[in-house]
Amino acid sequence: MRFSLRIALIIVLALAEFACVARSNLIEGIKSFRVQDYRQAFVRLKPEAKKGNRDAQYAVGYMYYYGQGVTENRKKAWYWINKAAQAGQPEAVAALTILQQQPQSIWP
Repeated sequence: MRFSLRIALIIVLALAEFACVARSNLIEGIKSFRVQDYRQAFVRLKPEAKKGNRDAQYAVGYMYYYGQGVTENRKKAWYWINKAAQAGQPEAVAALTILQQQPQSIWP
């Protein structure tokens, strides 16, 4: 599951890069994620997630889930992945479906 979610995230972030040329935080966050500089990716993408960018929301949730660039926090992961899914981000919708099937006490 981790590999497929990572591939999906890379594809989504690549598409977002082309669609959002003017959004330097998003683009720099994507570049940082690609070279596995997760801390920098998180710093760049979280403000975009807060602004409502659904791809950034999914990326932030993913990083919280796996503890990449930030301390692992499944509750925050759920929050951001759910937010992205509610905004219609396709990979977040798929990830949310998978997460809901897991017996985790933190999932609402």
